[in-house]
Amino acid sequence: MEQIAIFEKEKLEVISEKDAADLSKASINKNLSVVDFNSDDKFFYITIDRVLFSNPVSTIKTVLDAHGFVPNLENILSCLDSFVFSIHARSSDKGSLPVKVQEYFPCIRFELPHKNKVGEVLQSFYDEISKYESELADAKKLFSSTNSEAKKIKDLCVEIEKLEKANRELGEQVSALTYQLSREQKSLSRASRALDSQRILPDNAKICRVERVDLKRRVVKIKHHRELFDIPTHILDRVPELDARCLITFDQVDESPVGIIFFDNDELEKLERRTADVLFVEGSTFKARDSMRNEFQIKALNDMEAATIASLQRGSKVVISIADAYVVQFSVLAARDSKYFNNRIQEQLLVFSLARNQLVRRGSVEDYKEQQVENKS
Repeated sequence: MEQIAIFEKEKLEVISEKDAADLSKASINKNLSVVDFNSDDKFFYITIDRVLFSNPVSTIKTVLDAHGFVPNLENILSCLDSFVFSIHARSSDKGSLPVKVQEYFPCIRFELPHKNKVGEVLQSFYDEISKYESELADAKKLFSSTNSEAKKIKDLCVEIEKLEKANRELGEQVSALTYQLSREQKSLSRASRALDSQRILPDNAKICRVERVDLKRRVVKIKHHRELFDIPTHILDRVPELDARCLITFDQVDESPVGIIFFDNDELEKLERRTADVLFVEGSTFKARDSMRNEFQIKALNDMEAATIASLQRGSKVVISIADAYVVQFSVLAARDSKYFNNRIQEQLLVFSLARNQLVRRGSVEDYKEQQVENKS
C-alpha cells in the first residue's frame, strides 16, 4: 500500500478578538507586514509598521478618500466605531477556537461605512444633532410666537436708556446742589463763628436759614445748625424764598423764636397778593371777597391767626397772599403810626450794618474772602 504524505495547512488571517487566538507559542514576524482590504467582510487592515507615529484619524481619512468616501466627520465616526487593534497572523487551519497562532505582527483594523450599520459613537453623534435641531426648532417657534414681546422688550430698552440719561443728569444736578449747599453751610458756619468771636449779637440771637416753606400749613421752617423751628407766616412781613438768611431772637426761658429779621427783600416766587373785603367772621374763620369777586374762606391754623381773625369785622380790609393755589399769608390793612415806620427803618439799618460787616453772605466763599480784604484795606 502506497503511503501518502499529509502536511498541516497554514493560512493568513486578521484576528481582532482576544479570546479567538492562542499566542502562547507564537512569535513576532515582521515579514507579515501588510496593507490590504478584505472585500468579503468589508474591512481595511494595516500593520503597525506602516502607520507608526501616524495620526489614526489621518489614516482613516486617507483610506476613506482612496475608497471613494467623503472623509467627513460622519464617515470618520463610523470607522472609529469598528476601529480595533488586531494582529495579522499565520495560523494552523484546524477550524477550532482559539486559533493556535504560529507567527503574527500587530495591525489595526476598521470597517468602511455601511448605510445599514450604525455604531455607538456614530449614534451618539446623530442623537446630538437631533437634539440640537429640536432645540433650534423650539427656539424658532418661540421667537415667532413672541415677536410682539420682542418689540415690547426693545421699546423698554429704549425707555431704560432715556431714564438712565435722565438719571445721570439728575445725579449731576444733585452733585452741583450738594456742592452749593456745602459752600453755603461753610459760609454760614464761618459767619456764625465770626459773630461769636466778635460778640456783636446777644446770646439769644442766632443766624438761621429757611429750610422749607409749608404752603398748606402757612409755616416757614427755619434751621439753625441741626434744629428746626416752625415760624407762622402770619408774624412775618413777607413770605421768604428757600435758603433765605435771617436773624432770629429767641426767648431765653423756653428758647422759642420771638423775633425775626430777614437779610434780603426776596420773596417766594409766584406769590400773588390780593386785597379783599371781609364778608363775615365766625369764631376762628372769616370769609372775604376780592375785587374780581373771588371768595376766600380762611380758618386760623394757629393762635396768632385766631387772635387776628377775632379782631376782624364785616367790611375790614385784608391782604391775602396766594401761591400754588394756597393762601400762604393774610394780614389786616390798617393805619400805621409813625413809630411803626421808624422801627422798620431802624431794622433795615441793622440789616445793612450786618451785611457790610460780612456776617452773612449769600455768595461764594471766594467773594466773602475778597470782601474781607477790602474791609481791611
